[in-house]
Amino acid sequence: MKKIVFFGLLLLTLNLSGQNKVLLDSVFKKFINNHFVSSAHIGIQLKDISQNRNIIAYNDKKLFVPASIQKLFTTSSALCVLPENFQFKTVVLYSGKLNSENFIEGDLYIKGSGDPSLESKYFKNKSFIRNFSDSILSKQIKGFNGEIKLINNHFSDYSVNSNWLWGDIGNYYGAGVSNLTFRDNTVEVYFNSSNEIGKLTTISKTIPSLAQFNIENKVVSGKTKSDLAYAFGGPNNENRFIKGEIPIGQKDFKVKLSMHNPAQFLESEIKSIVEFQNQEIVISSSLDTLLVYKSPQLNRIVENINHKSNNNYAEHILIKSMYLLDSAKTLENAASSMSNYWSKTLNNTDKFMMVDGCGLSRKNSISPSLMNDLLSYMFNYENKKVKNDFIASLPIAGKTGTLKYLGDGTLLENNFYGKSGSMSGVRCYSGYFKKNNKFYAFTIMLNHMMCTSLQSFKLIEKFMVDVYKQL
Repeated sequence: MKKIVFFGLLLLTLNLSGQNKVLLDSVFKKFINNHFVSSAHIGIQLKDISQNRNIIAYNDKKLFVPASIQKLFTTSSALCVLPENFQFKTVVLYSGKLNSENFIEGDLYIKGSGDPSLESKYFKNKSFIRNFSDSILSKQIKGFNGEIKLINNHFSDYSVNSNWLWGDIGNYYGAGVSNLTFRDNTVEVYFNSSNEIGKLTTISKTIPSLAQFNIENKVVSGKTKSDLAYAFGGPNNENRFIKGEIPIGQKDFKVKLSMHNPAQFLESEIKSIVEFQNQEIVISSSLDTLLVYKSPQLNRIVENINHKSNNNYAEHILIKSMYLLDSAKTLENAASSMSNYWSKTLNNTDKFMMVDGCGLSRKNSISPSLMNDLLSYMFNYENKKVKNDFIASLPIAGKTGTLKYLGDGTLLENNFYGKSGSMSGVRCYSGYFKKNNKFYAFTIMLNHMMCTSLQSFKLIEKFMVDVYKQL
């Protein structure tokens, strides 16, 4: 162990004053020798951005599973590639004229653009359905003699990333991408549980509901105090199998699943508002616009991705930005395009791998050094609005987003802006320390931890607080 620490410290670069160097050296040694993480794969880099030099560098060129700090690359890509005023647009069109019975003698067309915020719970002040309903009423349209037709734009099928685990894609955080994403591509399933441990639960309702969406329920009442129910089922597979347990004595306990086909749910909701006769209509050469629905501004979408660690938004914004950059049309080649983009932009010659935009795949391989290169690049970005939008999108330690409880009540509160990433055996943080109006890029990545998530959280939190004190 002493040899390991010795050679590890050879990689530790300290560019501070003598006293700070000794103290920071002690903080570092105490952290890597803690028995909770002594067997883990650890990578750390702390960089003085203004002087472009490392203060700490430990395994900083090694590759790690980044989990959700991968989203920093995705959101940076979107801000750098897409126009500043970018908004997704969903266009509703119709053919034919209104007859005496207030029916349109034609079809209704909905043209999607991959807007992840369409009827999303994260932007409740906006509603495509409400705007559509208002448009129908304003034109006094009772129905259509034809059909509802959904038009795909850049990519045709609802799909999930092939690099994701089967155990993830049936759940809300593993929902796929679509031109006509709807309600976060998520179905809320409400369970009632008994007071008897091990007894099968019952489903009270699903929101939204769809006759073609089938759920086989094997969830039982358990000792757990949280949601330990997991769903299985892929895209375009109308069956979901859900098992696990939820707390005893619950009424309408919510569990979120991924949709099998968001377009079907959207179509069903449209049909609940307006009537369709499904008659065969002669195709019209011209279409009239009923509604042009716009998403929130790009900076608000990016903020949601980083604050809420929103996987679904991240995948949609990845494919949109990479489609504009080089016409990437699938999740896999969009991630590859993003990898190539940042290799060139950061002038990076080290190897790394990106296979998705949100970090859900364990095939993603990123180094602390590369993360800090990104942070330094965005901090010095020539377009001040892009720079400010990126920094404003980051949660603040002790205050907001996924960092709300990190450093709460310590010196770290309000003084670290960044992103967290975690999954089983993985915990990472990447962002900026701010002290005396000076910014430092900081990334810490732990893989293959054998301790609990809480233990790793507390340990990293203390390490970050102690490092901050010595800056």
